[in-house]
Amino acid sequence: MSTFLISCSSGENDEIPTDPDIKPEPPISKDYTSYKTGSETDKETDPIGGICLMGGATESDEAMKWFLERAKGGDVLVLRTSGSDGYNNYMYSRLGVELNSVETIVCKNANASSDPDLHEKIKNAEAIWFAGGDQWDYVSFWRDTKVAELINKGIKERNIVIGGTSAGMAIMGGFYYSAENGSVRSDEALQNPYNRDVTIGNSKFIENDILADVIMIYWLM
Repeated sequence: MSTFLISCSSGENDEIPTDPDIKPEPPISKDYTSYKTGSETDKETDPIGGICLMGGATESDEAMKWFLERAKGGDVLVLRTSGSDGYNNYMYSRLGVELNSVETIVCKNANASSDPDLHEKIKNAEAIWFAGGDQWDYVSFWRDTKVAELINKGIKERNIVIGGTSAGMAIMGGFYYSAENGSVRSDEALQNPYNRDVTIGNSKFIENDILADVIMIYWLM
């Protein structure tokens, strides 16, 4: 059974410290934008699995170290639909965990999910991190696509470690707040759980046995 670590905080923006001395490779633009730090050559290691869940705002360094260490020196892939390369230097150089590479993929639209180069990057990753953002973008771009299929295959067959913060955390339960109709505040949802903005999905997406019966919700406070 996979192990997991939970670190919760409030907020919606990634606040990642940066290191000006290490520059990611120039972005490659397709239906997604790629930023890569570290080796261009894939390194195959034996990850030891696990799930790291963060509630949002500033990352917990200790939790992130736990997540990265479980990649066993391999390649980390950050998936997101907004933002840029804020995680690259933080993961690769600021936490003292040896990694082969960190690559951030910013998907611009659902077409990116059909890109064979992106599929290959997922196949080669020992760790996958879902950044914060809009979980409906994640659901509508990736659910029922080759991207979700390959992530789930990596979890089951290669024991990759996965994690996410904010919206990236919210998509990982067997039941998840999809934000299909936009955001809802906690007080609004608690006052009326039948509010049209309280959209809970349970179609298969990111499949973790340990979270199969867990409802993942990230609301604005």
